[in-house]
Amino acid sequence: MAKRKPAESPTHHRKVQRVARELAKQGWKVKVDDVRGYDSPPEVAGRVPDIVATKPGRTRIIEVETSDSYHRKKEQLKTLNRHAAQKKRTSFEVIVTKRKKSSRRRKSRRNRT
Repeated sequence: MAKRKPAESPTHHRKVQRVARELAKQGWKVKVDDVRGYDSPPEVAGRVPDIVATKPGRTRIIEVETSDSYHRKKEQLKTLNRHAAQKKRTSFEVIVTKRKKSSRRRKSRRNRT
């Protein structure tokens, strides 16, 4: 399994945690890649998705991407989407989260005015 780039890790990790918590509150059994407190999801079509959520008779495969990583991972997203399309009552979702600008950058812009 490939490790995430450190630059995208904090934003990606926080969003994965938020989505997982929300799904669990909604009654889904949630497995999450690389987040303490959750079991790891199974490999799907040779890839490990960020989140696999299940309820009786339903499965959701979820990938969280930053706006930067979305374009780099199109093949992985296509693979997971094809897999879900071939399974009954299985959906695939991509959640794209924006990276927050650093407070240092915002502060320096304010000082210029």
